[in-house]
Amino acid sequence: MSDSAPPNLTPGDLSFVFVIEGARLQTQSLILADSLRRHHPNADIIAYLPGDGELDPLVRGFLALCDVQLRPVKGQEKQWKQPYPHGNKILSLAEPRDTRWSMFLDTDMAALAPIDPGDLPGPMQVSVVPEGIASWGKDLAKWQTAYDYFDLPMPTERIRLLRGRRLEFPPYFNAGMVAICEADRIEGRNFGGMWRATAREFDWRAKVSNKRPWLDQITLPLTMKRFGFTAKIVDERNNCSISNDRKFDGLAPALLHYHRAGFLRKWPGHEALFEAVLQRAAPETRAEIEHRLTQGGYLGEEKE
Repeated sequence: MSDSAPPNLTPGDLSFVFVIEGARLQTQSLILADSLRRHHPNADIIAYLPGDGELDPLVRGFLALCDVQLRPVKGQEKQWKQPYPHGNKILSLAEPRDTRWSMFLDTDMAALAPIDPGDLPGPMQVSVVPEGIASWGKDLAKWQTAYDYFDLPMPTERIRLLRGRRLEFPPYFNAGMVAICEADRIEGRNFGGMWRATAREFDWRAKVSNKRPWLDQITLPLTMKRFGFTAKIVDERNNCSISNDRKFDGLAPALLHYHRAGFLRKWPGHEALFEAVLQRAAPETRAEIEHRLTQGGYLGEEKE
């Protein structure tokens, strides 16, 4: 794994954004923060803390070693019709930042190489990777209803999903990685703020069934269409999802989306990720960090 900075990215260019809430995501944040910092020494790394913002002091100390900024998630009260933890990604991306670009990442990810700056969006673009399967809206009448709610035309364009039969499907993206230009503002809101407004209205008022847990992925293309953005569809290396029996041949991720510890442990070279975390930890906390990784299923005997 390279420790070099990616070309053409300098301080002030890029913020990586992720969410930490609960014990599982706290453990995942150790791997994500360490791997991002090794491959992106010039980036801002910002962890957003919903709820009371409580963190295990052990995790807080490790994140400080990775130069991770900790910020609260605002606007949680009455945002959603029903509790929706997935929505914290939208609330986090809506927060103000000073860098040229921001890239939201799910916390169950690890950086294996620097991202390519050419995959970052241009003006009025959002960089995304297609979803694997049609997890929502297999009946296209549901998409028609969703677009009709905002008086938008149903898209005629089709993208190719990444798994199974690789269906051609209306724009539908994996929201585990979403990159935006912070300079794209409409009425003072960045794209994250537009996504938040769209998702909130859709959640409360649109008469569409089974919105959860897919509300984020439903409203992502709706927000683009509603406010005049286009999707910059980038290579799967930016959000390479592994699960179950997926073959690894030919995969060369920059950002590995592993979902669960057991899947990550099947990835060749996973040991180096865990060892890097332990090497970064302060000597007096190394045993505690190792214990936390073991409890999370990353080290020790594999959990069923």
